[in-house]
Formats: sequence, C-alpha cells, structure tokens
Amino acid sequence: MMNRLLLPLLLLCSTLTTQAEEYTVYFRPGTNSAAMARLLAPLRAAEPQSECRYVVLSEQASTLAEAINAANALKAGVQELPCLVIGDASGPYTTLPLDKLTPATLAAAKAAASAPDRAAQADCHNFTAQQYLLFARMAFTQPLAGEALQKCLNTCRALMAHPQATAADKQRLGFECLYPLLLQEYTTLYTGAHTPASEAKLLEAIAALEAARDADRNSTIGKKAHAERERLRAARRQARTME
Repeated sequence: MMNRLLLPLLLLCSTLTTQAEEYTVYFRPGTNSAAMARLLAPLRAAEPQSECRYVVLSEQASTLAEAINAANALKAGVQELPCLVIGDASGPYTTLPLDKLTPATLAAAKAAASAPDRAAQADCHNFTAQQYLLFARMAFTQPLAGEALQKCLNTCRALMAHPQATAADKQRLGFECLYPLLLQEYTTLYTGAHTPASEAKLLEAIAALEAARDADRNSTIGKKAHAERERLRAARRQARTME
C-alpha cells in the first residue's frame, strides 16, 4: 500500500525536476553588475526563488576554459550581451537580451520550450558550437597527442559527416582540422625512419589534403590546399635526394 501511495509522489517530483528551468546570464567583462540586477528585475518578480548562473564572455578566448564558455554560449544561440539563457533538463532553449527582458517577453521566451522546431534549432546551434570548440582545442591543447588528439579527430570526422555541414564546412574542416590532425599523428609515429604505420598515416594525411583541395580548387581554401600539396611534394622530393 505504501509503495502505491509513494509512486504518484515520486512521479510528480520527477516531473518537477525535469521541467525546472535553468537561468544563465552571459556578459562581457566590465559590465555594470548593478545595471544587470535592474534588468533582471522582471525575472525576480516572476520567480523570486530563481537563481542565475553568471558567465563572463571575453571578446576573444585566450584559454580553453574561456573557449568552453564561448562554445556553451554559441550552443545556446547567444547573439547579444548581456543575455539571459533559459534552459531545462534537455538543455538551453531560448535567449533573451537583458535590455529586452519584461514580463511579456519572459513569458514568450518560456513558450519556446515547447516550440516544434526546438530540436532542429538546438542541432544547428550545437553544430556551430562544436566547430568552434574543435578549433579551440586544437589551438589551446599543447602538445596535442594521445587521447586529446583522438578526440579532436573523432569530432572533426563527425562534424564533416553532420547533416548541417555544407560543402564549404567540409572543405574547411578537411584542410584546417583533419589534415593537420592526421599530420600530427604522423609526427608521433615517425621517429627518424619510416615504418609501415607512419607511411600509411602520411598517405592518409595527404589524401585528406587532396580531398580538401579537390572539393573546390577555386576557393581560397582550395588554393591553399593546392599550395600545401605542392610544398609536401617538393619536401618529399628533396628528402629522397638526401637519402
């Protein structure tokens, strides 16, 4: 009997937990905190018990931690600062610039939780955020090797295969991410003399470079990939003459 009485209560608690909203405020360094507090007044009035998480976004990330914050903002669809992001257990679902925060806009923003295109919008924002974070990991993780290198490679390949990826996205990712990552793998395998494994990895990197070049030879990246391929060809030719 007690289990039958407890079950509806547990289900209710689970529902409340799932539907609980989460609030994050993104802002630039130096933003006036008192002014932000005033702009948040409509939220405080509507939900006195609500708590906000505050995240500073630098103009340009200089560390991986700052880049992760920026990627989270991109994932939420942030375009203006300071901005309130509203989310739930399924993730962020709407953004609202603080200077536009009113009881009416807050209510309208919350309605986005059940918008029919929510999943599609989230997928689009997440694709953008993952690309940004991939480039950031490559820039800030030094040396890039082992598990970190494999994570970047897996992410790059997944992004290139993503339904949102355009031909330009694939070419950029292929040239600026996949090729240098494979080349980095090659350098870890090469220890002064070629082995079957290192040679295979070099050929894989060259194939990625050529694919990026051939995707659009007339684009800026296509021309850069062509120049890089010729540089590699010349370097290998010179290496053979020295053997």
